[in-house]
Amino acid sequence: MRITTNMIRRNYQNNLGSAMSGLEQARRQVETGRRFSNSYEDPSAAARGTVLETRLARNTDYTNTVKSIQKWQDIQEDTITQLSSMAKEIDKNYFASAMNDATGETGRSAYAQNLRAMQKSMIITLNAKYGNAYVMAGNDGSNSPFELSADGKVLYRGIDVDSKDPDEQAVLSELSNETAYVDLGYGLTFSEGKVVSSSAFDSASPGINVVGYGQAADGTSKNLIVLAGKMADLLDEDEFNAEEYGKLWTQFNKGSSDMSNQLTEIGTKSQLLESSLDRLENETINIKEQYKSDVGIDEAEAIMNFSWAQYVYNASLKIGTSIFSASLLDFLR
Repeated sequence: MRITTNMIRRNYQNNLGSAMSGLEQARRQVETGRRFSNSYEDPSAAARGTVLETRLARNTDYTNTVKSIQKWQDIQEDTITQLSSMAKEIDKNYFASAMNDATGETGRSAYAQNLRAMQKSMIITLNAKYGNAYVMAGNDGSNSPFELSADGKVLYRGIDVDSKDPDEQAVLSELSNETAYVDLGYGLTFSEGKVVSSSAFDSASPGINVVGYGQAADGTSKNLIVLAGKMADLLDEDEFNAEEYGKLWTQFNKGSSDMSNQLTEIGTKSQLLESSLDRLENETINIKEQYKSDVGIDEAEAIMNFSWAQYVYNASLKIGTSIFSASLLDFLR
């Protein structure tokens, strides 16, 4: 059988093409970390890889959401902590000292000014924001929740927290129970059109629960900001009513103690977020390990395959040089 130059050239070109194809495949494996580039190369592994990629993307979204909610919670916790510090200061320094101040009316007037300044500070603190949203506004983060009117009234979402109107009190009660559920991968479910509380995270913290609303049985306001204002008013009067001041202080003391429950609740939520983040991060690691097992290729193996494919390709080029340097006369001898 006569072997012609064209036959050698065709065979060489086919073999060189195979070497180039192998080199390109090895290069893609090194770059992508995958055993294959097209699903038809391994349909079952490709199907499993698609499922794992979807799970990983969803898990990443949940992780980012948890981290964002943690920052939201941190601001809520800082807000309640600051309010608690102010309440404790009033509770500690504005009862016995104010009632027994040796300077009399002048001294009580100074205490009254400080109380009104702290009133404003409480309002500012309760209107804290995370980004463009108010963190203590229940599920209405677009509008500032608290307002101190010129006549000393404290408004929450436009309603007087000390209102005696039963309808307004009912609205305040409803606002105090507002929720803002966020899906963090707990298996979000609904029942009768409502979110099942155990299947989502409630990021709402209505500020009205922190400082109180409504009135006690004796008609004394339960709101700490209102109480601070009324205490200041009594201190400014010419004839100081110590008995009434003591009643206000007793209610303020109770509200200040109740505030610790809100801090405890926030702390519990923070722990839940921390455990959720740990769970999601562990799940991410597991998904990546499964993905590498089903779709990926060992890095050392991929680099070795690439090096071998590079060697074969270079060798093919050298052989081609020696083949095509021969002339027709070399084959006619």
